[in-house]
Amino acid sequence: MKKILFCLAFGVSALVLTSCEEKKSETKKDEVTVSSVPAPVQSAFSAKYSTAADVKWEEAHENNKPTYKAKFTVDGKKMKAEFDQEGVFIKESEDN
Repeated sequence: MKKILFCLAFGVSALVLTSCEEKKSETKKDEVTVSSVPAPVQSAFSAKYSTAADVKWEEAHENNKPTYKAKFTVDGKKMKAEFDQEGVFIKESEDN
């Protein structure tokens, strides 16, 4: 009986750990490195948000077109800004 309970507990633990690991990878799948962001996008972002800190990039879509979304901090406020592949500014918002 002890062996059965141990195996059952071990199996449940393995399933829980596996599902937690899958969630982590799903949330980060859209993140991209700075080197993956096109130069026009990086230039436009730097010009508009010269004091931005802690910048993280994600791939996104706007009107079925691929875009790049930056999440960053400016003056202590968390922000998001989105640019198309040519560096044209699309939108910004506060990130809560």
